[in-house]
Amino acid sequence: MLKFAILCLCFAAVSAISLRRSKCVTVPSNVCAMVYDDGGCRGWKLDIQEGEVMFKWWDPVYYWYRNDIEAVSVRAGCTFTGFDDSSLNGESMTVRAGDKDRHVTLNDEDDFEDFDENIQSIACTCRR
Repeated sequence: MLKFAILCLCFAAVSAISLRRSKCVTVPSNVCAMVYDDGGCRGWKLDIQEGEVMFKWWDPVYYWYRNDIEAVSVRAGCTFTGFDDSSLNGESMTVRAGDKDRHVTLNDEDDFEDFDENIQSIACTCRR
């Protein structure tokens, strides 16, 4: 019986670790960044093209993403800026990807934790 209990504990620990493992993938060359509903690139995903996106409360498409972003993947050579206001103003945070894609779970990094589920607009640019 003790062996069975230990086996169950080990299985539970391995399952918990695998659930936390990142699901981040390479950012496609036709997008600037990808944003996710949950840390580790989990949950819903939204591709962000170069340019600006504003998650206005009245927008029937983008409203659902407002204040719900928890992770960001930025394509190599691109810069992602998230704002806590829906008109590209207010407080902002910037994630720059150098020679390789950069994946950030906002709540896991001191510089970005205030923006976890607090992004209302985005600007994204890439080097040519």
